[in-house]
Amino acid sequence: MDELKDKVVVVTGAGNGIGKGIAELFARYGAKVFLATKYDEEGSRVEKEFVESGFWAKYIQTDVSDEESVRSMIAEVGKVMGRIDVLVNNAGITIFKSILEATTADWDKVINTDLKGVFLCSKYVAEHMVVHKNKGSIINISSNHAYRTLPDTEMYAAAKGGVNAMTRSMAISLGQYGIRVNSVCPGFTDTNHYQNWLGAKENPQLLEREILDLHASGRISTPEDIAHIVCFLASDKSGNITGSDFLVDGGLTSRLYYSDKF
Repeated sequence: MDELKDKVVVVTGAGNGIGKGIAELFARYGAKVFLATKYDEEGSRVEKEFVESGFWAKYIQTDVSDEESVRSMIAEVGKVMGRIDVLVNNAGITIFKSILEATTADWDKVINTDLKGVFLCSKYVAEHMVVHKNKGSIINISSNHAYRTLPDTEMYAAAKGGVNAMTRSMAISLGQYGIRVNSVCPGFTDTNHYQNWLGAKENPQLLEREILDLHASGRISTPEDIAHIVCFLASDKSGNITGSDFLVDGGLTSRLYYSDKF
């Protein structure tokens, strides 16, 4: 996708998993990728890996839940490049805990990262785009939990449902400035987080078989699957797409219910 060459792209939570996959595909297309992630070890490692592969990448330590950290990151990108073309709000955490056991501290941690973080990054990147008269694209990484969810996921589902709702409102608010806003909603994705979760279960092989059987495609997503639609939404090929949510979950959310009887 040659049109992404030299685009200035900020990917939050780019130190591993889906975020790293998104950042890598942008880099392969020739974009200038800023890795806005929280942990120095991850960010420095990914920057080094990308640069050694011949890509342009720069790590900026960023806590998306902290307003000053977000503003500092955006100021640094502006100082280095003078513009921002694409923001991918990927940073997020999961705490799956019964509402009977969850604390307000748990709630604050999830909401501050998964929802407030999207608000802060979008607010200040959009402000930068408007001031510099720079049309752009904001892509929010949400979840299929915004549509269908499970027991003990109230905090995460609330955050991701909020992301989708905020995406639609931002698209309306920012359209007049030539800024498009969309969300991508992954389901199960083959990341270290998923593998660690699976490996901690009593019978991971059986559980994985059951998970795969729930997918119309017969497989879960890879970070690259998510990255492809994100790059499309960042490109001019999606020029009249805004305020939309895109499920990437192998048909998992299409299923009404599961039974081994039919």
